[in-house]
Amino acid sequence: MNPPPRRLWQHLAAWLVAAAVGAGVLWLSDLLQAPSPVAFAGHGERFQEMTVDPLALQGKFPQRVLWPLLAHLLGFAGERAPLFSQVCNGLLLATVFWFCRQRAAGLGDALLVTLCLAATGAVQIYKTMTCYSDTLSFVLLLLAWYALPRGLLFWSLVLLSALSHEMVFFFAPWLVYERCRAGGRFGREVAALGATAAVYAAWLAIVRAHGAGQQYGIAYYLANNFWLPWGVPGLLVLLLLLVVVEFGPLLIAVVWSWRTGQLGMGRWGPWLYGAGMLLTLVFAYDVMRFCNFVFLPLVLGCLALLRAPRGRTVLAVLLVAAVASYACLHDTPGEVGGWAFARLPTHEMLVRSLERYPGRQPLDTPASAAWFQLELLARTWRGFAALLAAAAALAASGWWLARRLPGGGDGDDRAAGAEPRPTTSASP
Repeated sequence: MNPPPRRLWQHLAAWLVAAAVGAGVLWLSDLLQAPSPVAFAGHGERFQEMTVDPLALQGKFPQRVLWPLLAHLLGFAGERAPLFSQVCNGLLLATVFWFCRQRAAGLGDALLVTLCLAATGAVQIYKTMTCYSDTLSFVLLLLAWYALPRGLLFWSLVLLSALSHEMVFFFAPWLVYERCRAGGRFGREVAALGATAAVYAAWLAIVRAHGAGQQYGIAYYLANNFWLPWGVPGLLVLLLLLVVVEFGPLLIAVVWSWRTGQLGMGRWGPWLYGAGMLLTLVFAYDVMRFCNFVFLPLVLGCLALLRAPRGRTVLAVLLVAAVASYACLHDTPGEVGGWAFARLPTHEMLVRSLERYPGRQPLDTPASAAWFQLELLARTWRGFAALLAAAAALAASGWWLARRLPGGGDGDDRAAGAEPRPTTSASP
């Protein structure tokens, strides 16, 4: 049964307000990192090419059709594709604001959480890495989290996310776990996951039948993950570096909410979600992108902190510290991951590795991987020591705050997707 006209207008008003906030916060966020007017070299350029005729199913990854299709339909094809990246950044911020309002956050509180996300790599990295579909995947993942109580809608959003980028399936155990926490039955949810994967597999069959070749499918990544398994420790350290650099002091809110049981992801949810992030390293080494999946725990943690006594003040302080941290660590425009990551001598060392081990792929033997990672550590140990110290300090601060500032919400005792309290965000 369709909602009455008044309810439809309320929904529309809520999204219009969210869109205005998203646009405004995006404009403010440009003070930290100005958006690039050109597609990012490599995959960004390939996505840009696909926007001209996305249904031709050509290019390196025709299966990831959603982003180029939307860009094409909205008039951002070809040279205008980088602008669509900024539209997606604004959409993510608008969705976060809308999500917070639906979770009964006031206008000011929802704006504060939106500003927090805007000061992180989940938005800032894609000012430079234009024409990637990650931001659209984040939007769909957040909407899927909101739709947890409604199984059909939830799995439909997961399927849409797969059409944006198939890495959503890396989180399959977590998706099933959270649906079960929201009232689903394990067997039924596993079957729903299988059905979603089957529909996606059918889409891949259509792409292959069209003759596109799917040059960047799973087989390609499995054949080219030369860092597995010996180079994984180095990637884990780099992933930690990027998480600290791109989210900074705001990670304290995540640690606090997890420690106080207010994160809302259940006992095993954070572990399963983290495992999904780590699984990405089996297929690709783009840690500067994968670190941004922390956006979901961050949004949930910030919302939880706002419910605690003096939580609003604490979050405002963390936001100011995060902005200052981000500005210091990203002093050169266009450096993806900031100077701590962008200036690592990895390319030079890969060349030296090929010279040292002729006829071998870099990192494909214990000896070459050990040499590479120890040499990298020897050159950059001061930076890595600072990284570990910062990570320890953030974790300790969140732990300490959990002792001084008790949780103020329902915590993880409530089902993950339980219906939120009514909000007046869409009142006429």
